[in-house]
Amino acid sequence: MTDATLQTGSIVERDQAKWNKKLEHNVVALIAHAARTSGRSAFSVGLEMNKARRGRARIQLDEYVKFRLYDQDRFTQEERDEFITFMLQNACIQKCNDTSWFAVTEDKWLSSLILAADDLPAPEIVAMIDVSARRYHGVDAVRSGEDLRALLAGADFPIFGKHNRGLMSVGVFIIEAADDEFVHLRDHGAMTYYKFFENIIGTDAFVLQKFVHNHAFLRQFTETSATVRMVNMLTDDGLYVPSAVLKLPVSRNLADNFWREGNLICDIAPDTGEIRTIVSTKGPDLVHHDAHPETGDALIGQCLPYWEELLDVNRRVTELHTPLRYQSTDMAITDDGPVVIEVNAGSSFTLPQYASGKGFMTPKVRQLFRSWGCDFIWE
Repeated sequence: MTDATLQTGSIVERDQAKWNKKLEHNVVALIAHAARTSGRSAFSVGLEMNKARRGRARIQLDEYVKFRLYDQDRFTQEERDEFITFMLQNACIQKCNDTSWFAVTEDKWLSSLILAADDLPAPEIVAMIDVSARRYHGVDAVRSGEDLRALLAGADFPIFGKHNRGLMSVGVFIIEAADDEFVHLRDHGAMTYYKFFENIIGTDAFVLQKFVHNHAFLRQFTETSATVRMVNMLTDDGLYVPSAVLKLPVSRNLADNFWREGNLICDIAPDTGEIRTIVSTKGPDLVHHDAHPETGDALIGQCLPYWEELLDVNRRVTELHTPLRYQSTDMAITDDGPVVIEVNAGSSFTLPQYASGKGFMTPKVRQLFRSWGCDFIWE
């Protein structure tokens, strides 16, 4: 299909609308689902939901259901008290980090320079697409369709594009081929270079990178780059990694973020790389699998390749970003070892909780956040 199939607005605007849609919830349906699943009365569940939402952990209604906090036999009170909402993660990130360093991670081109300066493995940048006058040291700036046509002539495909200031994989695309008239995009088909700028780029800046291919162990499940999220806390005693999560895209999804339909997450043992869970979503619920739901292959109990090398790269990344006491590193694992995809000034609270089925705010994590000035975190 060609230009006629495109929607209005840029890809960032369309992806953001999809993400916002994920945040919309039917309260009555959530209460009814929790009551039906637990065998409790809707009145009892509704009261407990509202109490959790108003409590110190600010658990939102959809989180209450996904965490299965309505199941009174599932957790001890101590275990229930370790869950926390995504609503408080930015407050923690702002409090315990040097906010002047946020640009170092949030501007993906700038982040690539920092990583390259330390010779850390990262995707090669092909070019920057930016209609503004900004210059980019060491790479071409593509300003127009004519610039892009010249760049893609004879290029190695696929090429991965992502929003230079994007979060949650909002604004990603994959260029699979190009000719004199059309850019050929996965999921969008062929479009003219003019329409590519109008319906994909808009006024935003994008990074074009060489596509990162998964290690053979992961390629059996997906061709799209999977990443490991290492959640990092820099303590006086050194690096502490309370959680590691594999974000595993399915089929031909463009990116690995969990909000994209069908994608999986796996809780990973931070010290060994052992896969401990496989989790997907179904309606308001999280679903735990014994094997990969598409292929039927066993995953639980297996260890991800190059784990020692990944731990070393993660340590080096955190040492480059020490003003960020709470940070995370997203890394792909290729046939040649780990590759740093992104560095984040903080990390999602919900991701490790969804993957593990356990609360993120363990006593040690709470103590660290409180020691960094997050006095709204309970003891």
